[in-house]
Amino acid sequence: MKAIALIGANFVRGQWIVLTIMLAYILGFAGVVSIHEQRSELLFFLRMEALYVLGFGMLIAIPAIQSERKSRRILAVLSKGIHRWQYLGGLLFGCVMIAGLLCLLVGVATVLLARQIAIPSTGVAPLMLVLFLACSAASAVALFCSVFLHPFLALGAASLILLTPFLLQAKGLHPPSALFPVSAVIGIIQEFTFQSPGRGLWQIGAAAVVQTVLFWIAASVIFSRRDVTVTSE
Repeated sequence: MKAIALIGANFVRGQWIVLTIMLAYILGFAGVVSIHEQRSELLFFLRMEALYVLGFGMLIAIPAIQSERKSRRILAVLSKGIHRWQYLGGLLFGCVMIAGLLCLLVGVATVLLARQIAIPSTGVAPLMLVLFLACSAASAVALFCSVFLHPFLALGAASLILLTPFLLQAKGLHPPSALFPVSAVIGIIQEFTFQSPGRGLWQIGAAAVVQTVLFWIAASVIFSRRDVTVTSE
């Protein structure tokens, strides 16, 4: 676990520029909303920022491996006796830490803005927790796809996996939310109205945790057979 934590912390440090931009954007958006704030504007802020955080968690995971290959850092790390599953776990842990920070910031900003116009915010904390778990699942799926695909193709593959329910719903099919927790969380966010969440929210959160672990394991199995001395084309 120490190796995973160190790799994750190093990954977060390497993302400080884009992370700073994202933090500044959230704070700036919250500042704009606070001016003549209304309930509809607060809901728009929460829904948009939650979707941005989900997408951001996926986008930083996809190019991680290729960037490490280009810089040859991956060889230096693996040469120290780090197992490949630990290496992927470190990258995933870094993505999870970034997602956690952004979810915390969005949650705190939403609660403060809600208090400003006297809106109960009891449902925000559970929503942010499940959003965080969904971000972890999205990052795991993205990392899995990036193991054997070029980042551009991995982005398409990960998006297809995560958004499959919306494609099926267009044809009248409704797959179980437990199989696609990320898309289920997106639906919950779009319908959120500051009410206390139902028990189904925690089931989706648990499904997101299971999905994160499964895709991490699958990625580790494939990555153990990949040549890491060259970049993917």
